[in-house]
Amino acid sequence: MALPAEAASQLKMCVNKYGFVGALIDPYAVQPSGNKYRFYEGREYVVFWHAVQDLNVPVYLHPSFPSLDDVFTPGELYPQEDSVATSAGLATAGWDWHPRTGLSSLRLCAGGVFDRFPELQIVLGHMREMVPFYLWRSDVVPEEVMYAVDYPFGGNAAGTAFMKELCKRKLVSEKEFRGIASENAKKLLRL
Repeated sequence: MALPAEAASQLKMCVNKYGFVGALIDPYAVQPSGNKYRFYEGREYVVFWHAVQDLNVPVYLHPSFPSLDDVFTPGELYPQEDSVATSAGLATAGWDWHPRTGLSSLRLCAGGVFDRFPELQIVLGHMREMVPFYLWRSDVVPEEVMYAVDYPFGGNAAGTAFMKELCKRKLVSEKEFRGIASENAKKLLRL
């Protein structure tokens, strides 16, 4: 995604030639120096979003590593023997991946990307990357929820238990459950 026109070209090839049903991208492009970010609401990304909308495929914003400074620069108060490990943990899956990915999605909204490309379909994982927890209100409808696991990074046991509990407690109708379990993904990915 550091080269938006090339990313658009690759996406077109993957969808048209190889049958891909969408794309998974990092939530931002880390610059070659490794210490600066570029989010995707800028004018240089119009070519990419145009291709996404024309292809009518979803894009999954998936957490990725932050800058090297964020990962490997520990705070002075960490115990010395744990400082780099603690810093790296907080900068990645322990915390920072999720709000930073949520921020990327909010920047797409605030930057007018959805105004210019109203048919875009953006997928956020991990409880919508913390976005709903920081909005006054979030309209989450069952038709927009998909069951997924973070394989190969995580197992299926907790997700399976969640789905069983969802069914057992009748928190959604049978139709909504089928949608969450598989039908919503099939519709989105045109499977």
